[in-house]
Amino acid sequence: MQSINVFEKGIGYLEEVLSYYTGGCAYLLLYVLCLAVLYIRGTEREKKIFIPQGVFLLLTVYNPVAPLLLDRFFDVNSEYYRFFWLAPLLILIPFVFSDFILKAEKGESITVILILAAVLLMSGDFVYKNGIRLAENIYKMPDELISVSELIHEDTDKEYPKAFLEYEYNMQMRQYDPKILLTVDREDYLYAVTNNFTDEMLKDETHPQYKIIAALVKYQEVQEEEFKNAMEATHTEYVVLDKQNLRLDYLENCGLKKTGETENHYIYRYPLKDDVVFELVDYSVVY
Repeated sequence: MQSINVFEKGIGYLEEVLSYYTGGCAYLLLYVLCLAVLYIRGTEREKKIFIPQGVFLLLTVYNPVAPLLLDRFFDVNSEYYRFFWLAPLLILIPFVFSDFILKAEKGESITVILILAAVLLMSGDFVYKNGIRLAENIYKMPDELISVSELIHEDTDKEYPKAFLEYEYNMQMRQYDPKILLTVDREDYLYAVTNNFTDEMLKDETHPQYKIIAALVKYQEVQEEEFKNAMEATHTEYVVLDKQNLRLDYLENCGLKKTGETENHYIYRYPLKDDVVFELVDYSVVY
């Protein structure tokens, strides 16, 4: 999603985003069709609930010009698509078609079902397009990620160790193991997906994690002393890297020691000078 930019796509941004999530715009056309059906044959209550919000959405969220206008005031590249999750589109389409099928004559019902099935099949991608992958475990996470989590907890005496992981594992670990604190948050990683860090950003002492991402993920030049200072400033004790990562020797030169490994990853530990014990905020008491 972060690879789609309003500035570059212009008025075509909306179509690009819809295609990204639905495989095309047919599902949006179904929404418009359902609004038309409700307007023609819906009850007064149904019209009051769905028609005003439908018109509003078509004039704003689903208006190709809307992202361009919003982008003048906000960075909508990473946020605009969230509108689609909140819209009543996913409620209205099943409601209208279910109601139509139940109330229609038998022959009409079969016709509607066949048309709807054809639209859904032709406007998206099949679930087995890239092959069907069965979950490796009940957590729906890679077994190797779980092994990384277990190895870190076995090696540390802290309840909440802090670790730097590469993008995919960083995103998955925050869902699987909340006791492993992450050096890099989601937004910093999403920025790094398509951008290098500027010299000005790397000199910013308020964001030392930039140096770690730049060195280990973007392969930008970061002095070893600056890297170690960033590890200290972020209180990062563990680094998990793919075995093919080009900065493994760099890590060892910075004083990190290998404490474990899985099939495809190495786990390194950094000897922090200032040992910090993290404690989570206790929200059990409401004032």
